[in-house]
Amino acid sequence: MQSGLSFGSALKTLRRTLGISQLALAAQLSSTQRHLSFLETGRSKPTVGFLRRLCSELNLSAAQRSALFEASGLRNPYSQRSLSSTEITEALDMIERRILQNWPFPAFALDRDWTVLRMNPRAARLFASFGFDVSNAAPSLLTVILSPAFRARIHNWQEASLGLYFRLQSAAGRDPAIAAAFARARQEGIFDHIPALITGQHQAPVFTALEIGPSAGPMLRMTPFVGQLATLQDVRLDGLEIEFMVPLDDASEDFLADLQ
Repeated sequence: MQSGLSFGSALKTLRRTLGISQLALAAQLSSTQRHLSFLETGRSKPTVGFLRRLCSELNLSAAQRSALFEASGLRNPYSQRSLSSTEITEALDMIERRILQNWPFPAFALDRDWTVLRMNPRAARLFASFGFDVSNAAPSLLTVILSPAFRARIHNWQEASLGLYFRLQSAAGRDPAIAAAFARARQEGIFDHIPALITGQHQAPVFTALEIGPSAGPMLRMTPFVGQLATLQDVRLDGLEIEFMVPLDDASEDFLADLQ
């Protein structure tokens, strides 16, 4: 949901996003369909108690809770901090120091737009081995992955892209920037092979290895493992993911571990 919406519009947008009817939501909140209708049309104003029930009974993200409070005109406990704020910087420094630096292979933290906010030295060296300089600015992982130069290095792009396709499809439902990038990629034909791949597999594997060749070194076989902070409450970091690269054979493990 976007800021600037009336509470009625924000509530209606949220309800449709979650696929819940007025009647079903009213029952879940111990309210009435009439009350919800009045809220959505602006004939009634939300109370603190209603917002409390709404946020406690539905599985809402920090960004969704923030949008509702902002639209209600009530005090918003989830106002968005700046990426350069002391609190966000300290949180990202903790992630880098306590998590990323302790992973023996490349690892990085992504925001909801897939911008790389922090990475360990092995991740920076891995990007460099593919010809991407990430020393001066936070790179967009999505821009890197969808670039022709990077896709040309993925020897099993058609098979490996299936996981990326569904991951992007899921993220597109939560983030407009990802949705726009995903739509452009589909328009450009990057994923035209996906329907045939879905129906053409004899038996889907447990997971698909990413087979990629850096400019120097062995063919790497690896897969990403994605983690999240379970207690994250900040709107700016809502959707933050920590991506760990996992080698799938000894040669890949040795190469990734030596990226100091």
